Amino acid sequence: MPGVMVTAAAVALLTACSGSSSPHNNAGGPTASNSPGTTPSASASSTPSVAGSASPSTGGGTQPSATPAAGHTVASGPGSKAPGRPTGFTRAGTYNYDINGTATSRIGTQKLNSTDTLKVDPPKGSRQTTSQENKQGSRTQTLSSSSGGLFVVDIDIQQSSFKEDFKPVGTAMWFPGDYRVGSAWKWSARSTDGKYLLAVSSKITGTANVVVGGKSVPTLVVDSVLHFTGNSFDLVDNQRDWVSTAYALIVKEHLVTHGSVAGFTYSSDETRTIRSTTPTSG
Repeated sequence: MPGVMVTAAAVALLTACSGSSSPHNNAGGPTASNSPGTTPSASASSTPSVAGSASPSTGGGTQPSATPAAGHTVASGPGSKAPGRPTGFTRAGTYNYDINGTATSRIGTQKLNSTDTLKVDPPKGSRQTTSQENKQGSRTQTLSSSSGGLFVVDIDIQQSSFKEDFKPVGTAMWFPGDYRVGSAWKWSARSTDGKYLLAVSSKITGTANVVVGGKSVPTLVVDSVLHFTGNSFDLVDNQRDWVSTAYALIVKEHLVTHGSVAGFTYSSDETRTIRSTTPTSG
């Protein structure tokens, strides 16, 4: 599943960077949402790959625990799975996400109203690459499927004030193969220049249906806490993703971010919603 959980927070971090940039701020910040990693041996499997957001993984490092985002109700039957057979990799093509919310930095509060474009390449062997783009920059990630789940191989973030490539610290699972309500995992990733660290803690907390393009889509609800630090950044993102295993897509994401960038306070509250589970091309 390509997509959102790097999402995660990719939008929040990129917004934080642009919202606090100045002649005195040389730091940029990656998206707190999908971080790359050294992938274990990969053989194709039916593990769902989730596109469009910052998802879970197993890895080392001290990490925050996942707590549910406020304002949402989900079903939580023990050990239950979302209806729909996992399809493995995401269908190649282009998907669009609408972004709405607010962000507050030293330049004031601004409304967030934009579109993210997710481009999904056809799988190559056990790997698939996706690129998420918006007006602030882009993020390219490669995921690999193995019997244990979906793993991050690499994440590259490019914007005017921040250009970094991330690799996982240890093994980084994007989404577990044996997923069910109650599944929890942690992972971390570090930029290749050693300046930034992302620590993620995730848990599948329930199931819910999300209306996409007029139809109800069954999803797993994944709550995550992402902590991004380094080079004048200290941001915490409380994130909830609605993951469709049938389409291998994150269909909705809500994230609340707070912390500091270059010594200034930053906060945001935003929602990303996919327009359609059918790609516009590909």
